[in-house]
Amino acid sequence: MKVYNQEQLGNLRASGRILRGAFEVLEKAVKAGVSTLELDKIAEQYIIQKGGEPCFKGYQNYGFSICASVNEESIHGMPRKDKVLKDGDIISLDCGVRYPKGKKGMCTDAARTYGVGKISNKARQLIEVCEQCFHVATKDLRAGVRVGTIGEKIEAFIGGRYGIIDTYFGHGIGENVHEDPLIPNFNVANADEKRREKLIERASVILPEGVVICIEPMINCGTKEVKTGKDGWTVNTVDGELAAHYENTLIVWKDRVEIVTLGQYL
Repeated sequence: MKVYNQEQLGNLRASGRILRGAFEVLEKAVKAGVSTLELDKIAEQYIIQKGGEPCFKGYQNYGFSICASVNEESIHGMPRKDKVLKDGDIISLDCGVRYPKGKKGMCTDAARTYGVGKISNKARQLIEVCEQCFHVATKDLRAGVRVGTIGEKIEAFIGGRYGIIDTYFGHGIGENVHEDPLIPNFNVANADEKRREKLIERASVILPEGVVICIEPMINCGTKEVKTGKDGWTVNTVDGELAAHYENTLIVWKDRVEIVTLGQYL
């Protein structure tokens, strides 16, 4: 588990500012008639213009700067020219920035779910609860806290109202998009028997001061079950129900957390 120096954390904060700005631009661009590929180009142009680089593009041969997941697509939706938003849709946008450019740059990662035009109460509530999960998880989060506490808080808050995806996780981040520690968004004690022991071990890790992590609840209106589509990337709910995703990058300190992709201290 890496802990970064002040120069690196300065670059991380700059990366977070660029990513915040990218989401401000993306939120305004999310409208009926816009394709998810257009959104990808908007994000990429903004990030490059601000001196950063999209850290998703090229990662494990992924070809885009954002993931754009619509309705029943939970995460990792590949932007497409023919995927055009319509009134009533919801879309989860996941984006990452490296600053400065190059291998020594620092990465930030965040996700938001937006409604397109007038959306249903069911969709609106899903989006709101997903964001609330993040804030519940970060309340009183400090160095010295066990990793598993994060998912335990999320699952207790959900209380069975939604399915919590338990096959994808939050993670450490820094010079690389994905680093240790693994951050479960659910209570690992409730994982299936095959994975439970290993997950409990991973969740027992204590967060040191200065570690950089991403917390990213992913919830579905139906069950937690998801499957990967034919493109090898897009993850869909098995039952076709709506899905939402919310994520931020944060630094864990001994007396607070610093949410660099929101520009906030808690």
